[in-house]
Amino acid sequence: MPDTITITQETRERVERIGTADLVIGFVVPPKDQQAIDRAIAISRAAITGFAQPPRAVLICPGADAPAESADASLQIIPMPGPPLDPLNLVQGFADAFRSVTNVARTLAARACATIAADPSVMDENWIIRLAGPILESDYDLVAPCYARHRFEGLINRGILYPLVRALYGRRVRNPFGPDFCLSTRLVERVPSATGSTARVHPIASLLPEAIASGMQICQAYLGVRSYPVPDDAGVSALLTQILGPLFAEIERRAAFLQRVRGSQPVEEYGVATNLPEPDSGADVSRLMETFQNGTRNLQEIWSIVLPPSTLVELKRLSRAPAAAFRMDDELWARVVYDFALAYRLRSINRDHLLRAITPLYLGWVASYAMNPDNATPEGAESLLERLCAAYENARPYFVARWRWPDRFNP
Repeated sequence: MPDTITITQETRERVERIGTADLVIGFVVPPKDQQAIDRAIAISRAAITGFAQPPRAVLICPGADAPAESADASLQIIPMPGPPLDPLNLVQGFADAFRSVTNVARTLAARACATIAADPSVMDENWIIRLAGPILESDYDLVAPCYARHRFEGLINRGILYPLVRALYGRRVRNPFGPDFCLSTRLVERVPSATGSTARVHPIASLLPEAIASGMQICQAYLGVRSYPVPDDAGVSALLTQILGPLFAEIERRAAFLQRVRGSQPVEEYGVATNLPEPDSGADVSRLMETFQNGTRNLQEIWSIVLPPSTLVELKRLSRAPAAAFRMDDELWARVVYDFALAYRLRSINRDHLLRAITPLYLGWVASYAMNPDNATPEGAESLLERLCAAYENARPYFVARWRWPDRFNP
């Protein structure tokens, strides 16, 4: 697979002429048109003036048309090429672009490197200020994002990523896969420089674990609204495969460290949390339930390799429940995710088949989440999320025991 963003010889020479910088701002998703490119540049210029001591900054913006030498020494622009991201492989596309940006930051010995995946049209300069400020002004090593969302957005993060990473790594970082981050030079040095399919470590999946395991200073910043297109079931399956593969691989790589973690701790937050009004229409619960029920009929052979008999019995019982009583227990869902992580490590079946087999289970969890009356208000949704996180933390001993002694259970 070719690199998503290739650093040309002209770009390399331009980076060498710039020499050093305090801040690198990299748009890892190519802006969609010239208006978006112009806004990305304007936002970056405005952000620089928002710091108490304006940094010397370099903007990496695919598609930008910068002069050979910029007259504005405070913001140099590198117009790196960037083809559209493949919607069937978004996570790998982010990874390649992320590495390219951090490679430039490493060459420039930048004190901070902000990687932006948001559409410039929904941003303002405060995104960059809030991401980079804690590093430039308070010596943090990683700033992760928090977003304003309604309760039906970011559900892979809400149902799997946040509670799982929180339980296993012990830090309450709400969006462990970002995708908008800022890194210190110390953390940039630890990002693998290789790009493309030959890279063994996924830089986004490994970013927070590396910072935690290395004892670095971590915080998170409230940035604003981030929205994503709603995928169909096939898109959800592809996205789960792209996300869970690197997530489970990183868990396997960090197994020795994870077994020493006890409990979870909050991290410092910058900015103010905000909630969004609910959309006109919610989740199509009947379709979600139907997909889950089809899974219980058609995927028993695969699930029986991954899940213990007691879990299979609970899932079968749930598949027969009427819509009004359809609730997937938090502890059940946490054990399911842990069991899939273990099966990924053991290579019980083909990993791609394994990751796709979790889709009906995930959609069943989404249906249960959508119908829970406790989820009717932002405060209720937050309480529901905390209960789910507690369930993941309570199930940690189950996961650790199965990880250490997988032969004690053979379905």
